[in-house]
Amino acid sequence: MSTPRSSRSARIRIERIALGLVLSALALPAWALQTDRQQPLSINAQHFTAIKDPGVSRFSGHVTLTQGSLKGDAAQATAYTNADNKITRVVLEGTPAHLSQRQDDGSTMQAQAQRIDYTPDTDTVILTGAAQVVQPGHGSFQGERLVYNTQTGAMQGESAAGGEVHVTFQPRPKPSARVPAAAASAGKTAGEAPAPAASSGKPGGGSR
Repeated sequence: MSTPRSSRSARIRIERIALGLVLSALALPAWALQTDRQQPLSINAQHFTAIKDPGVSRFSGHVTLTQGSLKGDAAQATAYTNADNKITRVVLEGTPAHLSQRQDDGSTMQAQAQRIDYTPDTDTVILTGAAQVVQPGHGSFQGERLVYNTQTGAMQGESAAGGEVHVTFQPRPKPSARVPAAAASAGKTAGEAPAPAASSGKPGGGSR
């Protein structure tokens, strides 16, 4: 007997919620650069248009976003500002749009999606549409919708209906085993017999 559509929808919602909780619990310790949130946010583009709605502006033509080490680029963007002319939200759109941020360990997070929605006040980036986030040395994430925290580097994600979220955990490189020079020298002295002297061909130089 077929499952009613309402039951299937409820099951999909439950699975998505559970998946979000699992990914939240598995958030990797890839701390984002802590000083970024204290830096000014700037947007550059070839074209700028102010919309009738107060506090809404649109940018197009090689749009770039910069806030400290946080950098983005897109075909177009929409920025929202408050009464103090502070940017409260930026939506980047492209095919795809890109975002990167340096981590405290020196690596760089790389992300891309059809739409990147950034809210500075909550340190939240929502990536939708073939979203992908790569954190070198930690892991990579792929899904229809990913949520990235620019302050902690934590990740959450969900797939489209019937799809999957792909998570790849990258193992940490093992330190190479090196034998200390002193130990190697001691081992050679104690464990190896001296090589026999080569015959010189002269009297007294070899066995008779």
